[in-house]
Amino acid sequence: MNTSPGVIMGINAKPLRSASRRLAAGIAVLALGWPVLASADCVDTRKPTAAETEFHSRAIATLVAALPPVPVGGTLQDKDSVTTLGQQCKGATGDFSLEATRYYELNYRKSIVSIAINATALPATDDILSAAYGSASPKRSAGLKVNNVVWRISGSDSPLRQALADAMDRTRLQAMVGKPLPSVAESQALAAQAVPATVGGAPAAAPSVSAPATPGQAPASEPAKDAVDTVNKLRGLFGR
Repeated sequence: MNTSPGVIMGINAKPLRSASRRLAAGIAVLALGWPVLASADCVDTRKPTAAETEFHSRAIATLVAALPPVPVGGTLQDKDSVTTLGQQCKGATGDFSLEATRYYELNYRKSIVSIAINATALPATDDILSAAYGSASPKRSAGLKVNNVVWRISGSDSPLRQALADAMDRTRLQAMVGKPLPSVAESQALAAQAVPATVGGAPAAAPSVSAPATPGQAPASEPAKDAVDTVNKLRGLFGR
């Protein structure tokens, strides 16, 4: 048998390489699992405080009110998606997400609008389909105040997506940073006043018609009604 150093190294190389790979894989698994283990340390939970509940309710109402209304002729694909407030970890305050998402459809084209408060990271750049105001909030809503507002619109390029981008009230969203949130009632009133956008190519609304003058009589258009009134007046003048 050839027992030269080269042969011995060749024999031992495979086990060594396999062991090294297993060790590296184990380290990678541990590294990836570290955040999971850290979050699993929250063994003691508590109910949200009154302040957390109020801040969460105000924030979600504000976000929903900031979502553009469904454009004329469009529909909602599903109900709005909003984050909920569950059990909290003891020793932490405001450690919850705040985001509202709405799903739109018009002429078989779909778009999604999402708005969040106190995101842990902000997008690198702003453009016509996304923007961020304020600074990143690594501890989310720890201080129960608005540190940032982030919004984004996704979907294929279409008149619907453009209309939603145009409908975003950038000034109002930017002004939210560092300011107290409005009450839930104020946000609901603001949402009720929102005017839906009209998108090019959207189905036209049904024309309104005047009610018939007498039961069984077909409704007449305004010009036809004016003509009938004129004829009746002439008949009165000539005694017919």
